Amino acid sequence: MPPTATLDDIKAYQDKVEKNQITPDDLPPCPRCKVDSLFFKLHAFRERRFLIIANMLVLAVYCCLLRFKCPGCNKSFTYYPDFSIPHKHYTRQTIMGYAATYVESETLTYQQTVITHSGVPGYPGSDRILSPTTLHRWITTLGGFVQTTQKAVDLLLQQNPCSSICRSLALLKIPNHKYKSKNRKNILINCFKLVVSEALFWETFKTSIFTKFAIRFAFR
Repeated sequence: MPPTATLDDIKAYQDKVEKNQITPDDLPPCPRCKVDSLFFKLHAFRERRFLIIANMLVLAVYCCLLRFKCPGCNKSFTYYPDFSIPHKHYTRQTIMGYAATYVESETLTYQQTVITHSGVPGYPGSDRILSPTTLHRWITTLGGFVQTTQKAVDLLLQQNPCSSICRSLALLKIPNHKYKSKNRKNILINCFKLVVSEALFWETFKTSIFTKFAIRFAFR
């Protein structure tokens, strides 16, 4: 089966939301006025559709994302649970899993990457299946989280100054046949760096880079 969050994962998170057990403590301080996230206040709920894969079918599941507000400057922040990535409906496990398979392989194409041992995930009541272009877009999105990756690396180095993470990232390469422009090469490398950093970050802190750093700001 392809990687995915489960219905139980999302229900467990929704239960915590309903019991007021989600706190902003793990978020970084407000980048505008530097107020510690400990003081953020619950601001709003926003329903979000997530797509999970069960028995090779793409299913929609709904839960609430929380938004917190900084009391110092009234800027609001979306809290992303560990199965989510900003602006994406598929779960983090699916997006990162497919992206990792592609960037870590020297030969796989986008078309080949979306085909698992069980086939290609499809949509109920439709001939639609998971498209290689969807994977292409995921990698483009992940390749844009450069600052998020750097913040994660900085925190990993604070935790372990002897970490080899910087050396590991510097050695990452993408085969020439996987890109046709320098810009696409940079996107693929940045995606690869995020994949490697996320794995170590999860191992070290038991949480996702996106839960820790990929917060979205919106002015009131």
